[in-house]
Amino acid sequence: MKPSKGMKLRTLLGMLVIGSVLLTALVGGYAAVQANMASLTASYLENNEQYARKLASNTTNLLGIMEDNLKFMAAHAGQKPMSTRELEIWFQANRQYFNSIFIVDPERRITAVFPAQANVGPGTRLTSEASREAVETKAPLVSEHYVGATGRRLILISSPIFDGEGAYQGYVGGTIYLEENNVLSRTLSEHFYGNGSYVYVTDADGHILFHPDPKRIGELVTTNDVVRKAVSGQSGSELITNTRGLPFLAGYAYVPSAGWSIISQTPTSILEAPRETLMKKLLLQGVPLCFVILLAAWRVAHMISAPLYALAKFSEESMHSRRPLPLRMPKSGRFIYEVKQLHHSMDNHLSHLAAEIENDGLTGLLNRKSFDRTIGSWAEERVPFSLILLDIDHFKRINDTYGHPVGDAVLRSLAEHMEASTRSDDLIFRFGGEEFAVLVRHGSGKEAAELAERLRLTAAELPLAEGERITLSLGVAVSDASAGPQGLIELADRALYRSKKEGRNRTTVFTSTGEALR
Repeated sequence: MKPSKGMKLRTLLGMLVIGSVLLTALVGGYAAVQANMASLTASYLENNEQYARKLASNTTNLLGIMEDNLKFMAAHAGQKPMSTRELEIWFQANRQYFNSIFIVDPERRITAVFPAQANVGPGTRLTSEASREAVETKAPLVSEHYVGATGRRLILISSPIFDGEGAYQGYVGGTIYLEENNVLSRTLSEHFYGNGSYVYVTDADGHILFHPDPKRIGELVTTNDVVRKAVSGQSGSELITNTRGLPFLAGYAYVPSAGWSIISQTPTSILEAPRETLMKKLLLQGVPLCFVILLAAWRVAHMISAPLYALAKFSEESMHSRRPLPLRMPKSGRFIYEVKQLHHSMDNHLSHLAAEIENDGLTGLLNRKSFDRTIGSWAEERVPFSLILLDIDHFKRINDTYGHPVGDAVLRSLAEHMEASTRSDDLIFRFGGEEFAVLVRHGSGKEAAELAERLRLTAAELPLAEGERITLSLGVAVSDASAGPQGLIELADRALYRSKKEGRNRTTVFTSTGEALR
């Protein structure tokens, strides 16, 4: 039967080169785009957080100025009653802060107000919770938002009035109309990006106090993670999905004097334009370079495959030709000779490594990998055997006292002693560290126990440095078809553990049921 020719090496190398170059280009381009997007995202998050912190600081300062101005007015009103004309003068000086200013007596009745309000004037008794709180606390107040007597949604900032004797005379109040032009809207309406980003403010309960869309003022947005974090006193930034399901890069900050939160956010769609620009740039610059690399790589692949192809072609023609061919190798023969020698050398080397990998480098015994393979093979072939696991007692003390070279010498000495003390059919393994294993082929529990005891007793006579002697703890288990290799190992390990637990320097034999025979 004529063997299949298979794929040519030059074709395979060509496909590998093309695939590698294209994959590298794609991965590199993707990594560049992702890194750029990560950098832009981090930049927007950081800038939004800093901007929110800045606005929070500005708002704190602004509220402080407003409270100080009202406090000054309250001190003046405490000296003598303030007329509407005097209140107008005060309002003109503070109109950039307040939409209206009024004075309320202890009974919450307005004594003066400017500008004049529909349905609200001197003698009107205020019934809002904010007014009641201002009178009851007799302290400065920045209220929660509420609907006032004029039907407007507003915030009250107030300062108590005391006369010269310290008697409470009411308060001076300034209002901010949330749904109209106010000091907050003028301060917060212009975001520094100008790219679809915007700022909004909520009160301590999560109701919107300011928003570019006036229709959203008063809306409860506590389902938004950053709002919950900000009103709890935190500041930071993160990628969020807002209450309307839109993704934003948000920064947030807390205004401690009022309990407000300020959120500055940018839509993630702002990242699309830089992404597209970068991808176009990568394509324009990367495609020509990729083409050059492909040509160079293809040439190198051809140089590598050409000699092997020549040899393969020569071999094929020699096999199928009915005429004797000249015994002359192609010009690539010398190269092919080196490749063949390298292959032969590597094959021998790998065979040598395959043999060495079965043995422990320190003691020369078979290693754990050989143990696993052997015990699995014996169990599969139903060869009766017993397993001895042994451990040098307090071996760490030997290493700590005399050093690892002495400890290594102890391990080698014990390995030599075990080889001399066991039968030719028994296999000895370095199980790991100072632990060894013996597979006693066709050995009963009694035979294995006797061997274990012989090893224990004679090992104690081994001459070591500084007059030291070693003792062994051993565990013995007999193979059982129901237990399997792993079960047998666990059984022997339990027996070894029993020997250690009961004082070391002893042998314990476990049956398949886990019963200790000694």
